[in-house]
Amino acid sequence: MITAGAMSVPRVPDEAAFRARLGRSGHLVDGWLDLAIDLDGAAIGRIQTFVPAERPLPPGTFDVGINLDEDKRGKGYGREALVLLTGWLFEHAAARAVEAPTDAANVAMRTVFDRAGWSLAGSVTELGRQWVMYRVTRQEWAAR
Repeated sequence: MITAGAMSVPRVPDEAAFRARLGRSGHLVDGWLDLAIDLDGAAIGRIQTFVPAERPLPPGTFDVGINLDEDKRGKGYGREALVLLTGWLFEHAAARAVEAPTDAANVAMRTVFDRAGWSLAGSVTELGRQWVMYRVTRQEWAAR
């Protein structure tokens, strides 16, 4: 995660909170999980679950964020990482639903969600912006 490309965040994270988050990287703690996306031993991005500050999540629901290095996009690595994490959350973390917001104009990410078996579930306003929300339930995942 430390060597992965920069993510676009709306504000600089609190340093102490960020260090604590890095310290638990690789472990699911209170809805948070941070993982590197690895390609042949090199970190090419990151994928994580997170708890939105402005929106409480129902029990068993996980929000996902993902970022890939620009030169690795469009090659299936993001979809593979999303599929692997989604499956793990349903198998090992008692997930009932997995969801992710993205910008409506982010056609590449919306395509990843579609190809991974997720569905458009509506929209959400967070951090002063409107996002489209993609989602998959345990039952939908098992049936895909």
